[in-house]
Amino acid sequence: MKAIATKIKKWVETVKELRSDKFRLSISITRLTSIKSLCQDQVAAQNFALYLSGQVLLQMEAAEIPSDYSSSEWETHKTLVSNAIVEMEQYIYSPTEEVKQSLWKFLSQIKELQGDDFRNVHWSTVHFVRSGYLLKLDYAIRCFIDRESPYYAYKLAREYTEFYDPSYGTGLIPKSAPRLLEIAEFWCQYYFGQKLSEKFPELLNGE
Repeated sequence: MKAIATKIKKWVETVKELRSDKFRLSISITRLTSIKSLCQDQVAAQNFALYLSGQVLLQMEAAEIPSDYSSSEWETHKTLVSNAIVEMEQYIYSPTEEVKQSLWKFLSQIKELQGDDFRNVHWSTVHFVRSGYLLKLDYAIRCFIDRESPYYAYKLAREYTEFYDPSYGTGLIPKSAPRLLEIAEFWCQYYFGQKLSEKFPELLNGE
């Protein structure tokens, strides 16, 4: 458990770096790779994926309809995320083959909604997806049905926290701080049954 506490503390320290007046350049997203080790237990990966999916849905509900979306399309996306969360919860409590197949069907729906916009960029083919929200949901679902759940848990966390700003570059930037703190909070409560403020009061001083 000491190793887990060390990982969580490093994320909180990163949050403090991001919020420092001296912060100038983005921090590499690889600081999140330790999530893979926390998700070697697939149940842990599933709970993490369920938590971040809930956060994604909250963000969608608080957001304005994107200018390039119709109201019906936006509602379709939100409903898909909401329904998938229900199935994830069901799978955690009752991991049946029937629920697993239902999650596979959600991946098919996501693939259809994301479109097939593939472009050649720097000698490689890149898929330009329709929705970043649905991309996160895709990674979350794979934490339930793919053997490589630690890998997809990391990809989910990366997609959730990584931003670009011309002033800082791409990676972890000040805008990433609250989301990184959410991740640290989740793992602290999951493994220790305590809030960050209870587990690391001295580290969170001033936060």
